[in-house]
Amino acid sequence: MSTPQDGRRRPAIFVPPAGRRRARLQAAGMARRDLEHSRANDLLHQLTHGVYCGTGLPNEPEADPVRALLQGLTESTSRVVSFETAARLWGLIPGELRAPLHISSPAGGARVQRPHLVVGHRITVPEQFVLDLGGIRVTSPAWTWLDLVLDGPPGPKGPRGGEVERAVILGDQVVRHPRGEYGETGRQLASIAELREAVRARGRTKGIRGVREALGLIREGVDSPQESRLRYFMHLAGLPEPLVNPVIRHPSGYPWFEPDLTITAFRVAIQYEGEEFHSTPHSVRKDVRRSEITEQLGWIEVRITADHMADQGRRAIQRIQRALLHHGWRPERPTTHS
Repeated sequence: MSTPQDGRRRPAIFVPPAGRRRARLQAAGMARRDLEHSRANDLLHQLTHGVYCGTGLPNEPEADPVRALLQGLTESTSRVVSFETAARLWGLIPGELRAPLHISSPAGGARVQRPHLVVGHRITVPEQFVLDLGGIRVTSPAWTWLDLVLDGPPGPKGPRGGEVERAVILGDQVVRHPRGEYGETGRQLASIAELREAVRARGRTKGIRGVREALGLIREGVDSPQESRLRYFMHLAGLPEPLVNPVIRHPSGYPWFEPDLTITAFRVAIQYEGEEFHSTPHSVRKDVRRSEITEQLGWIEVRITADHMADQGRRAIQRIQRALLHHGWRPERPTTHS
């Protein structure tokens, strides 16, 4: 903090553009009257009771108020941003960062009590699953995935439970590597091994059996939630497990096409046609050319849309089954979508 003179009886104090609790500011040397003076000179904003954010030096960008609030609520404490709020910080779920904000405190301790602003949780998060994200204490992507899955809406009982489907969809997203050809940057948020370690550390709790089942179904490389759902529905129906985004090559070794999913042993290529990426004239021509190449190489291409995904993907599974049967596959057990 800097303290230039402003010609008044008390100096103006420039506070960095970050969230700070009143106790931390006072420990750094700001008396109560300094706080009042800085607020009066628009150098310090009060975000909520006991939490402030400085405006920084002249021409310095101001902090995002919600992120600054999260900094102030968790700095130098055992609290950690968690659940939906952590998921938005990591980009796991869409939507802007807004109240109510989810903050976890250690089990047995006091829950954060700020009605309409904070949803307090009491759960002990091991420090290995707490990261610093721009000055905010936040649960790691692996622990955030686990929080979301265990806290999600309950599904039907048994192996078709919605909690398993949800865990697979979110898990595929967490372990996905950004693809440069799509203009994506960054890195994988967590590995499957890190998800497994988070489940082990969580121990016995409601819903954990479904999560353990989902762990065996999560795969790297899946590009969309609908592709994850389709893979899960194929698992439920007893179909062979598909590979994710493999490169299919010409006998000469030249890469010819890259389906979303393939069952290589039976030369079945599965494409999920999302409206956003497959409705432009260019993409339509590209899809037609891909279908021609697929046929030339002796493969069957199965194109799936959102219309095929109702009722646990019944129509999608039937289309894939027909292609598999045409190329000699025989089910080891009765399938659920015959």
